Amino acid sequence: MPEVEPRGAEERSATRGRAATAFFVLGGIFFALALADRLAAIAAAFSTLLLTIFMAWLLVFLVAPAVEATQRRLGIGRGKAVGLVYLIVFGGVGLLLAATALIGAGEVTDLAARGDEITGRIHELLVNLQATLGIGPGTIDLAATFDQAQRSFFASITGDLSGEIQSIGGAALAVAGSLILVVILSLYAVLDFDGLLDGLRRIVPNRYADELQLVQESVGRAFGGFLRTQLILVLIQAVLTVVVGIVFGLPYLYLVTVAGALAMFVPFFGPPLALVPPVLVAIVFRPEIAVPVIVLLVASQTLVVNVVQPRLLHHGAGIHPILVLVALLVGAQVAGLWGALFGIPVAAVASLLVRYVVNRRAVNEVEGIDLETAVEEMQAADPDLPLYEAVAIAADRAEELTEDRALEP
Repeated sequence: MPEVEPRGAEERSATRGRAATAFFVLGGIFFALALADRLAAIAAAFSTLLLTIFMAWLLVFLVAPAVEATQRRLGIGRGKAVGLVYLIVFGGVGLLLAATALIGAGEVTDLAARGDEITGRIHELLVNLQATLGIGPGTIDLAATFDQAQRSFFASITGDLSGEIQSIGGAALAVAGSLILVVILSLYAVLDFDGLLDGLRRIVPNRYADELQLVQESVGRAFGGFLRTQLILVLIQAVLTVVVGIVFGLPYLYLVTVAGALAMFVPFFGPPLALVPPVLVAIVFRPEIAVPVIVLLVASQTLVVNVVQPRLLHHGAGIHPILVLVALLVGAQVAGLWGALFGIPVAAVASLLVRYVVNRRAVNEVEGIDLETAVEEMQAADPDLPLYEAVAIAADRAEELTEDRALEP
C-alpha cells in the first residue's frame, strides 16, 4: 500500500500534465484560427489596394527585363532606360486607344445598327441547320429558342444599362484610376529595383541568403515567364486572326482581333475561346468561306496549343504541361478567376522550390561532391546562371557519379 499512493500521485500528475498540454494546444489552434480569420477580414477590407500593388508588382516583372536589356544594348543609364521603355509602353497603349476610338468605335456602331440583320441571319442559319440534321420542330425548334433567348438577353441588358449607367461610369473611372496608380507604382519600383532588393536582403538574416536568392530567382522566372508567355500567345493569336481575316475578307476585323486576343489571356481555356469571334463572324457574314476559315483556325490553334504553348511555359515559367492544368483547376476552385489566372505561376514557383530541395538533397547524399563549391565554380564560369539551375546541374553530376561507382568492379 505505501508504494501505490506515490505511483497514483505520479499518474494523476502525468494526467494533469497531458490535460494542460492538450488545453494549450487546443487554445493555440483556436487562437491561430481566430487570428487568421481576423487577418482575412483585414485583407478583404484592403483588397482593392492589395490588388493594385499586386498588379504593379506583376508589371515590374514585365518591364524590368526590358529595362535591363535596353541598358546593355544602348549603354545608357538606368533612368534613361526606364524612361525609354515606359515611353514605348505608353506609346503602344496610346496607339491601341486611338485605334479603338477610330476603328473599333465605328465597327461597334455599324454592328449595333445591323442588329436585326444579324439576328435574322442567325435565325436562317439555325433553320437550315435543323433541316440538315433532320430534327423536327416537335423535338426542338432551334430558331425559336434562339429568338426567345436573344429577346430576353437584350431586354435584360437594356434594363441593366439604363438602371446602372451611373455606376458603370463610376466603375470605369475607378478602373482608369487604378491603372494609372499601377503604372506609377511600377515605375517607382523599376527605378529603385536594386534598392528594394537590397532592403529585403537586410531584413532577412544572412544565414538565409541562399534561400532568399532562390525565392527571388524562382518568383522572377515563374511570374515573368508566365506573363511573357501569355503576351506571346496573345500576339500569335492576333497575327493569326488578322492574316485569316485579310485573306478571306472577314468584316469587323478589329473587334474580332481584340476579342480573340483578350480571350488568350485566360490560361488553358483561352485558345478555344479566342476562336469564337472569328468563327461567328465567318458563319454569320461570310458563310460561303466559313468552312475553310474554321479548318484553318482550328488547325493553327491546335499547333499553338500542343506545340508552342507547352514549350513556352516550360522554358519561360519552368512548369510541366500537366501541372498547368492542375494549377488552373485548383486555382479556379480556391480563388475563382484570379486563381485561374495566377495559379500557374504560383505552381511554377512551388515546382521550382521543390525541385531545388530534391536536387540539393540528392547532391548532399553523394560523397565526393561539395554542393557549395560546385555552385560557386559554375556561377564563376557563368555569372548569369541561376542558383536553382546550378544545383540541378550538380544533382545531374552526382547521379552520374553514383552510376559510375555502381559500374566499378
